[in-house]
Amino acid sequence: MEHIAAFMLLIACGDDLQVCTEQPAPALAYETVQQCELELSPAISAMASNSKRTFGTCVEVDPALFYEDAEIVWDVTAAGGLEVDIELINPEIASDLVARSEAPIQASRFN
Repeated sequence: MEHIAAFMLLIACGDDLQVCTEQPAPALAYETVQQCELELSPAISAMASNSKRTFGTCVEVDPALFYEDAEIVWDVTAAGGLEVDIELINPEIASDLVARSEAPIQASRFN
């Protein structure tokens, strides 16, 4: 069985960052954060041709979450940053660190 260590989150927004949507990533999950990061820049570049503002990050995940119900919560900030959290759906499960993402990579396209 594969060990899931990271996933990629890609977000496309309009110029004003008011309307943003998740975009499909090249893979569902990665065994290492480094594998995810190798594919991150090309994925953002491919997405940038169709969106005004694009964001992406690799999120490191505790492999124990594979067996838990959790949801990915993200927000594009007014300053153009991408914040990502993983929230456990079952509140009885306590975990200090379930996910961590490095600084997002941003690409912008201006006409």
